[in-house]
Amino acid sequence: MKKNHEVVGLVIDAIQQNDTLRFLSAITGCTIKDFDKITYNGSRTVGDYLSILPIFQNDVFSMQAMLELAGLETKENYRIEELTIGEKKLLLLITLIVDTSKQYLLQNLFQNMQVSEVKCATELLIEMSTYMDIILISPSTYGYEICDKTIYWPDNNTIDNREFHISRNKIKEMCIMPTFIMKEIIKVIKENETTDIAIPLWNVVPGEYEEYAYQVLNSNADKEKFNYPYISHRPFRYGDVYWIMEHQLQELEINGSRCFEEAHFIPDEAIIHAKCSEYFFRCCKEAKRIFYDYAKNYVEELIC
Repeated sequence: MKKNHEVVGLVIDAIQQNDTLRFLSAITGCTIKDFDKITYNGSRTVGDYLSILPIFQNDVFSMQAMLELAGLETKENYRIEELTIGEKKLLLLITLIVDTSKQYLLQNLFQNMQVSEVKCATELLIEMSTYMDIILISPSTYGYEICDKTIYWPDNNTIDNREFHISRNKIKEMCIMPTFIMKEIIKVIKENETTDIAIPLWNVVPGEYEEYAYQVLNSNADKEKFNYPYISHRPFRYGDVYWIMEHQLQELEINGSRCFEEAHFIPDEAIIHAKCSEYFFRCCKEAKRIFYDYAKNYVEELIC
C-alpha cells in the first residue's frame, strides 16, 4: 500500500517541552495521544474490545483484516492484560485508525516495541496515511524510518560547544558502570558507523572488575540499593554484572534524553547489542566535552 499523505517525525523531549506540545496541539487541532499512558480493562479480550467499535459491529471481516495488519490475528481471544506493551500499543493504534473523526499527534508509539512490532505499527501507519497526514512525537528517531521528514526540537540537530552530561539519575539500584567502562563504551560508539553497536565485554570490562563487582554484589545483597528485581536468585552469580549492565544502559540519559533505545546481553558471544539514540550517537561523535555524573558530587570528564 502506498502513502498518500505525509508522515512527519518530531524528535522532542516531551517532559521539558510540554508547553511546546500543547501549543502544537492547539495550532494543528490534533489531540495528543500518549502511547505510554494506555489504560485498558485488562480482563476483556482483544476481539471483545474491538467489536464494540461501530465500524466493526457489522463487519467482522474488516476487524480480522486489521488484526492481521497489526500482527495480532492470533491474539483475538487473548485478554488484553496478556499482551506485550508493544501489542497493547498496536491495539490502540487500530482504534485511532478507524476513528476518522479526529486527528492525533502520536506520542511515544515506538518506545518499548520489539522490532517485529515496529514493523506492524509501520504497516498500520501506512494504512492511516492513505487518508490523513501523521505527526509522530518521540525523544528519539527509533521507528522513524517511515517518516518523510524528521524535525528536531529545539536544538537536538545541533551539537555545539555545550557541556553534555551523562546522568544515571533513573538508575535506582547501585550502578555498576564506573567511569572507565563508560569511556570504553564511548570509544566503541565513536568507531561505529551506525547507531547499532556491539559492545565487546572482554574489552570494555576488565576481568578484575568483574571479580570485584561479584564480591561487592554478594557482600551487600541484603541492602536495598542492591535489590535488582530482574535478577531473582541469590547469591549473585558470575556474569550477573552483565545482565545488570544491560538494564542500566537503557536508563542512562544525556542532557535529559535517553542514551540507548535498547540493549541486549548475548552470553554466548560475550557482547551487549545496543541501539544508541540518534542524539546520543551524534553527541559521542561530535561533542567536544562529555561528562559522566556517576554519583552525587562525583563528575568526571570522559576523554576518548
